Amino acid sequence: MNEGSKKRFISVRDVAFLTVPLALAIISGMAALYGRAAGFSTGPETGDFDVLTAGLFTLALLALLFYGLKRHPEKAARVIVAGVTVAGTISGLVLLKVWLQASRTTPILFLAALPLGYLGLNWSFRGYFGNLSQRKTNILMIGSATLLGSLMGTAFPTLYSMVFLIMLTVVDVFVVETNILTSVVGKISYEKMVSVATLPMEEYLVGLGDFLAYAILVTASLKILGVYGAVEAGILVLIGALATFEITRRRTRAPGLLIPIGLGLLPMILGPFFT
Repeated sequence: MNEGSKKRFISVRDVAFLTVPLALAIISGMAALYGRAAGFSTGPETGDFDVLTAGLFTLALLALLFYGLKRHPEKAARVIVAGVTVAGTISGLVLLKVWLQASRTTPILFLAALPLGYLGLNWSFRGYFGNLSQRKTNILMIGSATLLGSLMGTAFPTLYSMVFLIMLTVVDVFVVETNILTSVVGKISYEKMVSVATLPMEEYLVGLGDFLAYAILVTASLKILGVYGAVEAGILVLIGALATFEITRRRTRAPGLLIPIGLGLLPMILGPFFT
């Protein structure tokens, strides 16, 4: 979800704000795939896949989130963000561990990562209670969402990732265009939720889920199309996000996933026809 805009042009900082997480997702995805190729698992293996089961699970999860937001909007938003940041911290440790194992380095080097893990968990705890600075909050949310998305994109079957992204995009469009959350929780509670679950750029607010979705898409592309395919998907996501910012400037609000995910999925959808 993207909201707000008072300035006229997209700044270089805004572009970097999106480019750095995309690059981090590709690097993290490469580490995960390197470890998997060496025989070290980072999650469930790709195999037979039930689209219906995945769709029902995703719908159930979204329904549960909506129920929580309806009953206790700000608290639920904080729980969701804390859950993502904790999961992202753990994902980062898993990715690093697998990469070190695949590189045949001494296991003691992994101990150097433990302070980073502690820092991530500590910041997640402080962020839940609102005791973290905005700068640290931005670093934590972007890094965690990207690392979690990278692990998901490389560990889960590609078809699951695509179904999940499409369903997430549909929900995002529905929520933004109908303004249903504002109607359900009220304007004041909605604004509190937005302040908790979004990251302020110079001109726009970008949702935590956007960075998670971008990372899943880019690393899923990496898995089936290689580095060049992932870079292509990342560029398309960036173009889509910038286009969304321009639409947001004109409309005040716009779905944050529709254009970036729609464009970013093209290489995975069309790639097999050109190989």
